[in-house]
Amino acid sequence: MKTTDFTVAAAVYVQIRGANWSSRGRAPKKYFRFDSLALAVQYAVENSHSNLSTVVIETEDSEFAGDGVRTLYESEDYPLPRK
Repeated sequence: MKTTDFTVAAAVYVQIRGANWSSRGRAPKKYFRFDSLALAVQYAVENSHSNLSTVVIETEDSEFAGDGVRTLYESEDYPLPRK
């Protein structure tokens, strides 16, 4: 089983609920950049105050969404203290 590297840089995209849809059919998103995947996961779960179904975290070679973000947060390998 592949171990997740929580030290890689990551971007968080949070879909803005209630916003008008753009002409391309995509809802506007907020973008946040973090120095590590661990910090991105922590933000998404603890601070975004949104349903994780609206959150996508991307690293250089991986993408995590919804329940995948929650799974990372609850992982034994997750390096930061949890709330």
